[in-house]
Amino acid sequence: MSLLKQTLFDLENFGIFPAKRLGQNFLIDINIVNKIVALADVKTGDVVVEIGPGLGAVSEKILNIGAKLFAVELDWRLFNFLKSKFASCSNLCLTHADAVDFPVAGLPQNIIEFKVISNLPYSISSTWMDALLEYPNLPQSISLITQAETAQRFFASTRPSEICPISIFIQSAYDKVCMYKVAASSFYPEPTVSSTMVSMVKKQSVFLFKPRTKQIIRRIFTKRRKQMGRICRDECVELQNWLSEYKIFPNQRPEEISIRQWQQLNEFF
Repeated sequence: MSLLKQTLFDLENFGIFPAKRLGQNFLIDINIVNKIVALADVKTGDVVVEIGPGLGAVSEKILNIGAKLFAVELDWRLFNFLKSKFASCSNLCLTHADAVDFPVAGLPQNIIEFKVISNLPYSISSTWMDALLEYPNLPQSISLITQAETAQRFFASTRPSEICPISIFIQSAYDKVCMYKVAASSFYPEPTVSSTMVSMVKKQSVFLFKPRTKQIIRRIFTKRRKQMGRICRDECVELQNWLSEYKIFPNQRPEEISIRQWQQLNEFF
């Protein structure tokens, strides 16, 4: 049975209707399922976190490889479906929760090495990623299917208008491996926005921002049309010292500041 037919059968059999408010677009292209698992290089014995497993197409592939899977699903209907579908799988730990509150699906903190995979609900992409970057142990790799615009923003570099706090935080911790377009026909129902598969790996030398620095950076970007000299005068003396110390021109705007310079702001908080 094709993945599309299996999806339609499961939805009808369990009385599940895709919820637009939850951004439910189920993968129906087995090639995309195989590709995202291959990008993550999932092997027997690996620990994998999956956000929003939906009907379990990617989950099944991971479990069959012999990896230990921690998954978090918000929708009660899908949670119960997955519990039934994978009832015999001892290598699955399934949590019913909001992924923003459980960004690593209840993974025990003593597990240091793990990978993240997700056909990510587009509405939570940035907030979930922000929450993930606060986790004490960052995943070795992250392989996502998300809105094309979001993926571009995560690794914005050539277009200053796309640079934002999440770009700075991600690129300080991860290197982009690749990006691929994913056709709308790969999902049921088809999304109205373009989708991208993006894979990233943890840097050998990860830079983590202090909470206070992240707060300041976010606040600065709410005034991104203003020049840095004006923003810093309105904020605090630490910002003025940062401008002076690292020779940031007062007429520069937030998107013109390099990631390295943002990292140097950490020294002042």
